[in-house]
Amino acid sequence: MADYTVTITNGTGSQMMNPGSYNVNSSYAPGYDMTTLSPTTYTATSPSGSGAFTLEATGTLTIIFNETGAQGGTPISSGTVVMTDETGETQYGSIVNIDSNGTAVFDKVPYGSAQSPYTLYFKQLSSDATHNVYPEVFTVGMGDQTQTEYILNSLKPTSQTFTLTDANYSGLPVANAVLNFEENGD
Repeated sequence: MADYTVTITNGTGSQMMNPGSYNVNSSYAPGYDMTTLSPTTYTATSPSGSGAFTLEATGTLTIIFNETGAQGGTPISSGTVVMTDETGETQYGSIVNIDSNGTAVFDKVPYGSAQSPYTLYFKQLSSDATHNVYPEVFTVGMGDQTQTEYILNSLKPTSQTFTLTDANYSGLPVANAVLNFEENGD
């Protein structure tokens, strides 16, 4: 029986193999625990076959949703987010809740290095009642085993109703007018 090395690119690889039983191990998968490979055996069949294997990643990503998209911003109080493909159409894993501190934690995510980060994509599905959902799929370059990212959730505009009455004749509506509002930065 021969030994084979199969290079996996974007989750797939192929190899011409002699039929038979093989022990399998992983010797290279940055951000993953090689000891978690499952299964650890494979039987090659004739004329062709296929096998599905899994590895467990060891990274932790904390995503904080707040009003500035930076450290120290006012957090949103609830919502959901999920890991997706780059289009946002395919979801990977379970939906993660955003807690009252604006924090969502993804455990056991893959990571690379600062020079070659592992690219992950996420889509915010919901937010609290007073904040907008981040409108696009967002990318995280996971370059460290533990990483924190900040995502902007702007305040939702709220409906405001105004009355304008005459200052000298209580209750007399002003028939035609324009009010202009400028943000004062408070």
